[in-house]
Amino acid sequence: MKRIYLLLAAVGAVLAIALASSSVSAQAPAPTAGTKITGDLREPRGMKVGPDGMIYVAEAGSGGTTAVGSGDTASMSGNTGRISKIDPATGTRTTVADNLPSNATPEGGSLGPADVAFIGTQLYYAQTNGGAAFGFPNNPTGIYKVNSNGTVTLVADIAKFEDAQPSASSLGDRDPGGNPYSMTVRDGAFFVVDGNQNRLLKATTAGVVSLVVDWPTDITTTGITFASSGGPFYVSTLGPFPFAPADGRVYSVGYPTGSLTQVASGVSSITDVEFSPSGQLYALNFADQAPDLSMGPFVPFSAKVMKVDLSTGTFTPIVSGFTFSTNMVFIGDTLYVNSNSISALGPGEIWKIANFSSIAPLPAAVPTAAAPAPTAPAAAPTGAPSGIIAGPNTGTGGMSNDADSRVWIPMLVLGVIGILALTGSIVTKRR
Repeated sequence: MKRIYLLLAAVGAVLAIALASSSVSAQAPAPTAGTKITGDLREPRGMKVGPDGMIYVAEAGSGGTTAVGSGDTASMSGNTGRISKIDPATGTRTTVADNLPSNATPEGGSLGPADVAFIGTQLYYAQTNGGAAFGFPNNPTGIYKVNSNGTVTLVADIAKFEDAQPSASSLGDRDPGGNPYSMTVRDGAFFVVDGNQNRLLKATTAGVVSLVVDWPTDITTTGITFASSGGPFYVSTLGPFPFAPADGRVYSVGYPTGSLTQVASGVSSITDVEFSPSGQLYALNFADQAPDLSMGPFVPFSAKVMKVDLSTGTFTPIVSGFTFSTNMVFIGDTLYVNSNSISALGPGEIWKIANFSSIAPLPAAVPTAAAPAPTAPAAAPTGAPSGIIAGPNTGTGGMSNDADSRVWIPMLVLGVIGILALTGSIVTKRR
């Protein structure tokens, strides 16, 4: 997973360089629907609606100035993570908690506050890349209570559980403390998806952490939700490099049995799932897989919201054109989606899509021939990562020290620049 993290960490800097060095405007294209309401976030990740009707956002931050490790394995840590409150009507941002742990590679892309949740009126947040391994000996990876004065208090030490009882599917690339990606609250407890350990955990407010289910393969679990009427959890996955559409999946997780059933697949790099108030399940993807992997793993500006048909196991695109999105949340029939979640083209954003249920599905692409398999790079590294990470919170640790990483970083740089420079505008070809 560490090697894939380097690719994602490079995505933000690469796109900024590519846009600045080509004829493409530095202004990212607008999605097919919606209005930006907030644009000054520090790598926004998980979002929840609070009891006051405000949107609370976990922001991973931008790392800091304290080096952790050395040489190719160095990362930079600091207290730049944050939790913000966003007024959904005006987009006004208010800081709720600041100076939270954040860990980043020199190329960009951070891990820190990963998600938020409420039990009653009490706000909690999930911290990723905490602990001594990342320069935060007093702030382990886990779930924290956010106090009224903006300080935080550890509630559940997830790192302690994950390090003592690691998942068999992640032993080849296990990160210290695991990497909580998202969480939800049910029956007064937290249910936390760990994208590094490929599992679903339960944590109580008394600090007891237990396993609900392990996925048998290294599939990288991401978003989690359940219907208002109860029933199973639904969990999304990314799939292994190179993020083939067949590996982007949604699973039903029986509760409390932990039984696993795949219910949908076919879209690259799914990072979130949410139910609308009407009971319809939707999924969000980080970006589409690139048709030519020698030009990088992703198509820029291709993140989208999709309707999930549980009867057929398929997805229908509703809104497209976001940039590396990781999370979404409904307030009535209005959907809020984050964009630039790894600061790809500047500060993170939240987009508001009103009257969401009335939006017609996007037209299906007209095929000109049988879709070919993605073209692999001519100099594909041996031992290409079988683990995954396409979203920013799914597990990384420090920077990898192997040759695979050093090969892929320049390849990705050249690839994305090539996409934008040769086409003049990738958006023109897609919209």
